[in-house]
Amino acid sequence: MGSPKAAKSMVKQRIWRHRLVAPFAAVLITAVVVFSGLFAQDPSATSEFTAVNAGNTLPVRDKSESTGAAARGSPNKEDLATAAFEQELDVGNSEPNQAFQGTVPAAGERGTATAVPVQRERSSGGSEPEEKQSPPQDQEGEETSAKSGLVQYTTCTPRTGATVCDLSNQRYDICELCGDARAIGRSSTVMYVPQPLTSNGEEWNIPAQSRKSLPWIKKVTVKTLKASQQAPSCTSRHTMPAIVFALGGFTGNVWHDVSDVLVPLFLTARQFDQDVQLLVTDNRPWFIKKYSAILRRLTRHSVIDFDADDEVRCYPHVIVGLRSHRDLGIDPDSTPQKNYTMVDFRLFVREAYGLPAPGVDIPYRADKDEPEKKKPRMMLIERGKTRRLVNTPDVLLGLGWFGFEVVRADPRTHSDLEEFARLVDSCDAMMGVHGAGLTNMVFLRSGAALVHVVPYGVEFMADGFYGAPARDMGLRHVRYSVGPDESTLLEKYGRNHAVVRDPEAVRSGGWEKVGEVYMTEQDVVLNVTRS
Repeated sequence: MGSPKAAKSMVKQRIWRHRLVAPFAAVLITAVVVFSGLFAQDPSATSEFTAVNAGNTLPVRDKSESTGAAARGSPNKEDLATAAFEQELDVGNSEPNQAFQGTVPAAGERGTATAVPVQRERSSGGSEPEEKQSPPQDQEGEETSAKSGLVQYTTCTPRTGATVCDLSNQRYDICELCGDARAIGRSSTVMYVPQPLTSNGEEWNIPAQSRKSLPWIKKVTVKTLKASQQAPSCTSRHTMPAIVFALGGFTGNVWHDVSDVLVPLFLTARQFDQDVQLLVTDNRPWFIKKYSAILRRLTRHSVIDFDADDEVRCYPHVIVGLRSHRDLGIDPDSTPQKNYTMVDFRLFVREAYGLPAPGVDIPYRADKDEPEKKKPRMMLIERGKTRRLVNTPDVLLGLGWFGFEVVRADPRTHSDLEEFARLVDSCDAMMGVHGAGLTNMVFLRSGAALVHVVPYGVEFMADGFYGAPARDMGLRHVRYSVGPDESTLLEKYGRNHAVVRDPEAVRSGGWEKVGEVYMTEQDVVLNVTRS
């Protein structure tokens, strides 16, 4: 007869079912108190709670919790190691779940330049073709728009004697070319033609994503033309700016999709109010399809697969690389107009997916006939392979006892991201064990709550991944730290093993061990009998 697996045998589960008590209950009570009067939902529509106007206040960090902002400000060993763990454990490879394959007329696949070809016509001033501008799309939403006070882009003025590339930031490199910039996709090069030309040209190899220390991020060569060189002839001229950036990296994990690409792209592109062209190197067609709604809100022009592009595209303004302030975060004082926040980003994402503005009814919420009987709705994020919630049935009972309507969700299995966004929007709170699925909090309404279950041994980094970002987005963060008695590591290693007795010692022994033990080997059995 084989020995039972930790906390997973029928006997163990029956025991644990009767131990659903105090800490978990305390967290739920706290959550209920937090919910009371804090939700940005119209009371007559979705819940009994009072609406909150997120536009009136900016999020304030909870000083009682460590935000880890300094640690999150640079791509140090901790940053990269934890990122690698998230990628390995939540996805397993760099490709996403096939369920997310949507459609968008943007970057082409497998070497095809673009799914929607650039239309050109002869310009009146010369023989070179000019891109026919797409008409502006009337996509302004109710939560945030071009009329929200953001400073609109006008022109880009070349700076005399100033270098075009800035390599000083610890997270990213960026080049900003004002004037005559020529993008040559096949050679992954952007040529800058300064005025006047000088005898000395410069050259940089720019990792075109927000984590410049990752060696596999695709690099783009930026060159300044010198007087002795001939500029490549333009095959198309454009009047809008362009941004050249790379996918790859850790994309394929939703946390990295948002933190490494979408937030930096928002920071870099939003100032142009959709009148910007995106040139993507190291293209991932699935990414373009999955996040097509967000990309459409950033640009009204075709997205170009830069590596497969045969054109020499000439622009008055080109940015190579993406700005990034910290993991899943924005420093308002560092934004171009000094007024972007993570609240702006969340509202922008909600607008992109057509989610209702504050105070607007949710048409897909069921049973409107008896609003007084509505329960607060909690989404329980489920995980697949690691850091699973072993006693989910008990947790569901507990949530139901506290008056919640529970929506169980596994983001990996949803075939339509827009539909999943609406499902999240219909909930008053989200709960889950630390992992990439919690990134879907970007779809929550202002004032909603994130109940963050933190596995044993990873408390030191948990707030930086989800706690501080949630608060910065204008959400309520309720943290529940798992004790050793609630971790399957106790059964596997024993109470006297360093893994259980001294996580700090294990952490000091190397990041690989931390990831292997606390992020990979651990599941969670919520129990509230601890004192």
